[in-house]
Amino acid sequence: MRVTNSMMVRNMLDHLQNNLGDLNNLNEQLSSGKLFQMPSDAPIKVADSMNYKAQLNRNNQFQRNLDQAENWLNTTESALKSGTKVIQRARELTIYAANDSMTSDDRKMVAKEMKQLRDELIDISNAKLGDSYIFSGQKTGEKPFEVVDNGIGDYVQYQGDKNGVKRRLNENVEMQVNLDGDEVFKKEIEALNKIYDDLDSGKSGEEIGDNLNAMDTAINNYAELRSEVGGKLQRTGNIINRLEANEVHLRDLKSKNEDADLAEVITELKMEETVYRASLASGSRIMQQSLVDFIR
Repeated sequence: MRVTNSMMVRNMLDHLQNNLGDLNNLNEQLSSGKLFQMPSDAPIKVADSMNYKAQLNRNNQFQRNLDQAENWLNTTESALKSGTKVIQRARELTIYAANDSMTSDDRKMVAKEMKQLRDELIDISNAKLGDSYIFSGQKTGEKPFEVVDNGIGDYVQYQGDKNGVKRRLNENVEMQVNLDGDEVFKKEIEALNKIYDDLDSGKSGEEIGDNLNAMDTAINNYAELRSEVGGKLQRTGNIINRLEANEVHLRDLKSKNEDADLAEVITELKMEETVYRASLASGSRIMQQSLVDFIR
């Protein structure tokens, strides 16, 4: 094989170009901190990074859903706690008013506070989280209870629906975060209104005392509902902890996949600079040599 000067120069230029490209790649890694700049640089690593990014996005969405669920459940628990206090106070007044020593006028005075308790429970039942009524089912823009007082036993009417409000907490868990307002408050409001009517209309102590069972049932019901909500809050807390740990793991995997080891890159860059300088020095000698130099 015949080797010519032009062939040597061409090979030398090719090697210089390759060395310069390697040097440029290392400079880009050092300046950006990333192992690749374009998908074509490392297709497999790019695919892995896209997968990690998609998992992180899903993880973040689940965390947002969990925040919404926790806020909803905490607001519900607060409403039930306040409702329990109202019912307990109503029970105390019922026991007090059931005493036969109470006169009709005395009971009418108790009726005034009972009326306030009834209205307070209605206000609690219309609790909101932001712009959403939490006890209206999926009709979150509709106030759950309106006063109708039709004189045939109904004092309030439920305006919401029976549909559940659900949140996806992870790939396998979807949780209903709301309670049916009709089941939680309707009977209790009607019970307080009945006690108020009994007190205001001069019913006997025995008749007023007959309402105590309704109060006890309401208190027990609220205790069970608070326990249910508390269990859901405990579960959301556990899921949040797992998602946070998973996020740390995914970010670590993504970092290992695409972040450059700066110490290693600097070492390689120094080596590549040495190789490139040697190539330039070698090339300068080759390009100076010609037949004329020897003839002289």
